[in-house]
Amino acid sequence: MISGVHAASLEPSSQPATRSAIHAPSLLRRLLLFPIKLVWGMLFCQSLAGSIFIVGWTYRLAQRGALKFWFSRSARHQTPAGFIQFLAGDERTRQHTHWPNWFAQQNFREEIGRQTEAEAGLARRVINMVKAMSRSLWTNFWVGLRAILNSWALTLPAGVFWWFGWYDGWNNSFNKGYEQAAVGPLVSVLGIAWFITAMFYVPLAQARQAVTGEWRSFYQFRLIWKLVRNRWIHCVLLAMLYTLLSIPLTALKTSPMFWMHNSPALASLTSAQVLAALKSYFFWCALILLPAFVLVHLAAARIYAAGLISLVQTGKVSESELAPGERDVLNRLGLLTVRPQKQHHRFVRFIAWTGTRLGRAVGAVIFVLIWFSFVAQIYVSQFLNYHSGAAWMNQPLVQLPWFRYLPTTVHNPISDVFSALLVLLMAVLISSVVRGFKEKRD
Repeated sequence: MISGVHAASLEPSSQPATRSAIHAPSLLRRLLLFPIKLVWGMLFCQSLAGSIFIVGWTYRLAQRGALKFWFSRSARHQTPAGFIQFLAGDERTRQHTHWPNWFAQQNFREEIGRQTEAEAGLARRVINMVKAMSRSLWTNFWVGLRAILNSWALTLPAGVFWWFGWYDGWNNSFNKGYEQAAVGPLVSVLGIAWFITAMFYVPLAQARQAVTGEWRSFYQFRLIWKLVRNRWIHCVLLAMLYTLLSIPLTALKTSPMFWMHNSPALASLTSAQVLAALKSYFFWCALILLPAFVLVHLAAARIYAAGLISLVQTGKVSESELAPGERDVLNRLGLLTVRPQKQHHRFVRFIAWTGTRLGRAVGAVIFVLIWFSFVAQIYVSQFLNYHSGAAWMNQPLVQLPWFRYLPTTVHNPISDVFSALLVLLMAVLISSVVRGFKEKRD
């Protein structure tokens, strides 16, 4: 997040910003770096461990997006000092002057220049250089891990129910167990109900965790439910965005099953050749998945940022309910003042109606139908081309942007799980060693 693993830069700090001013990267530099960052993101989409890095990177980008939205709603937006100068004016937001990196520390050149000027031995400079070159990778992983664990806590049970219901349904159809015929469908319905209920909450909870940089903020049910009620129309539109973006992904996931029918020559390929072809195919699928994943989370962060300002300025949320970083940033921007909200929308009556119980009830029905259509895509794709438990347990736009559905006959998915666990163990080991050195030095 903003600083280190816990986004500590959003927390109050007594140290003033003393570094030189930071300037926004040039357009040419951004254009040159964009395809490189995109390719790295597409590579990360190919593995379970890599997709965790994408989640962390996206959360950091969403945090920057929320800061930019708040800045645009403040009086400082009309001053000569722009957004970059606002970010650079405080150590807690300074690294957001650039988009998040995949590997190197934010403001890498400035940090290396500062370390070069400092009095330190060669060994210390080498260590600092290695740390600076891998700081964002480290941050992305830990932020992403905390994020996906929270998301799984509320959404993974639905995937388990879907998987079991599907298995039991097919098993019953072959074995003709009429007494147990209702088990599979009922379990599937339970999973669908669980998922839709969770999705009333999860998108804005993910956005709150991203913006605050604190994993515990994901479980502030009262505040997040206030945000959902306040921005329910936007939540319905966000659900629609999820569903629409899921359509091309569902088509991409299902289409390999038709290859053999359209090209009989593919039937003569060896398992190794099939595996290579599918890996290449799913790599290029990430060209659609990655932007879609980032887009839905940026949209959720914007809805969250707008809703939070509205609740604060109408007095429905007090300063004490805000995270320390949110309170500090909103205070710097002069957005903590309670003020009357003016309606400038041309359809004032409709806007007023949406705040009634009837309006919210209608919105809830529409919301359920939209998310049901999202779930229906999962069942249809599994019927056309079954992808084992991976397609039930993980939905790329909601959970991990891991999009590589390889047949178990050519690739064992357990190897991806073991690789992710190995990365986690290495990260824990490195973290323990670094912590031990710090404690010994102190």
